[in-house]
Amino acid sequence: MPVAALFGVALVCLIATSWFLNRDALQKAVEAQIRNVTGLELVVKGPIDISVFPASYVSFHDVGLKGGGTADPALHVDVLTANLRLLPLLLRRFEIADVMMLRPAIHVVRDANGDSNWTPFVETIVRTMKPGAENQVSFSEIRIQDGVLNYRDASGDSEKLADIDLSLAWPSISRSFAATGQFDWRGERVDGSVSASDFLALLSGERSGLKARLTSAPLKLAFDGNVANRTSLLMEGTVTVDSASLRNAFRWTGQPPPGSGGFGPFALKGRAKGGGGPGALTNGNGASKAA
Repeated sequence: MPVAALFGVALVCLIATSWFLNRDALQKAVEAQIRNVTGLELVVKGPIDISVFPASYVSFHDVGLKGGGTADPALHVDVLTANLRLLPLLLRRFEIADVMMLRPAIHVVRDANGDSNWTPFVETIVRTMKPGAENQVSFSEIRIQDGVLNYRDASGDSEKLADIDLSLAWPSISRSFAATGQFDWRGERVDGSVSASDFLALLSGERSGLKARLTSAPLKLAFDGNVANRTSLLMEGTVTVDSASLRNAFRWTGQPPPGSGGFGPFALKGRAKGGGGPGALTNGNGASKAA
């Protein structure tokens, strides 16, 4: 009976909150949290849906997120939904629990110096994740459904990832980061996962443990070790590569297959240690090969 009474009181409070809620203040609070955490300016062109009961969320339609002084949005989302934490909402505090992006179009443009239109976003995340930061990260998960990523660099090279289903999580109670999901690249479905032991160090270029795995029909690739990027990328750890046909893997990655035959099933596992230039891959017997 006490538990039932508690749920009854909470339900009555939630219904009352939905009646007397200042929806303009809720909308502005959600926009401010997204801007403070991402460093991107929210530009909403479509309608805005606000619900408190039975589900608590704010949905923005036809959203552009701009940053870095660029005219074009770095990210466009058909529907961006911010789910709200229940208990703070009962106390008239608006806190985002997680964010869902439906059909986002992500644009990454990299200049000759190595910076991109997403550099301000990374710098803001570094600031907000530091202990005692003024705009501390309030939500710890972003989910992407049916997304598209377009990449272009200063040399004119471009790549496209389609049908992206991805979950990004950096729990506020720890320094870890994890991303899992799937995407289409060059006609193949790829399953991927990445986890970092210290997300703040990774973004800052400091040393962090990193595990990454990509699995597709042409190629399987895994890395387990440490990375740093102070002046150039440094990696040290175990690399595993596996392919049913190395020749097909070369074609899929855009490299001309060597010779006119052979290069079928392939597997390699070894220690990798190197930087931005050529590295060395060492096998279990201590021999090294070009990496």
